[in-house]
Amino acid sequence: MLNKRHEIAQAIANELLPSEKEVDSAIVRSAKLMIAVVEGRRAARVCLSIGQEGLDLVAQASVKLVVARGLLAEAHVAFRKTQSEVGLDAFNYGDAAECPPPTGLAVVPSVRAA
Repeated sequence: MLNKRHEIAQAIANELLPSEKEVDSAIVRSAKLMIAVVEGRRAARVCLSIGQEGLDLVAQASVKLVVARGLLAEAHVAFRKTQSEVGLDAFNYGDAAECPPPTGLAVVPSVRAA
């Protein structure tokens, strides 16, 4: 039974980890699209309202991608709990490092120029 659980957990990890990477890639691609729209409008020397509707829609999609990223992070934590509940703590399923909980603020030390 443990072997079957391990096999199932590995199959889930094989889909979860690429999903996390792909949503990050989609966020980057969306950001580059917004930059291209703004820079294109500038280069074309057209009024500010040109392309605004499309830019608004891309911005809304970007927000939703960030939300999806957070949900995947929460799912990852939930699957970690499930891993423990089914007795698979001894196994590693491809995480590069321990991840902090997906909620709350990260503490970033301030850097000051001397």
